[in-house]
Amino acid sequence: MCNGALFFGAGPSSPGSDPGRARYPAKVLGNGLRELDRFLNILLDEVAAGAGWSAEDLAPLARTRNTPNKLAVVSLRMNIPAGHDVRLRALGRCRDTLFHCNGIVRRGDRRHGTTLTLGWPSEARGGLSRELQIGEHLSLSAADLAWICDFYVRIGDSLLERAATGAAALAVRSTTRS
Repeated sequence: MCNGALFFGAGPSSPGSDPGRARYPAKVLGNGLRELDRFLNILLDEVAAGAGWSAEDLAPLARTRNTPNKLAVVSLRMNIPAGHDVRLRALGRCRDTLFHCNGIVRRGDRRHGTTLTLGWPSEARGGLSRELQIGEHLSLSAADLAWICDFYVRIGDSLLERAATGAAALAVRSTTRS
């Protein structure tokens, strides 16, 4: 997941082009965000398996495609501080807008809503996420893309750190029982 995020966050480049000025088409951005979400979803399965979850617990988890829901379950079970679900859901709506609507906001955050909340902070708003009205165009700057990719890396790193700590605790408990 981290390699995918670092690759995607670096932006497109070709010989002689300025990577800071190159832009992805909306559908490619949406697909890249979908890939990051899928990588996180798979990582959650692997972290749960590595933490020794039973087959009965792993099977329904593996069928869960909604990454924020899966992260909530894993966080609760492994006593990991949660709190990324709102941002992941906002990123999911933005991803769908980019991929399916060519970046044109067609629906809001809620049923009959008129605004779409972006899943990344805006420097112009002091770190707060901004909202777009229906009909506005959603675009990502290189800084936005880098922030999103770093967000996924931070989640992955915290999961792996907690999984390593949990695995070490399991090893200590099993040796003290022997």
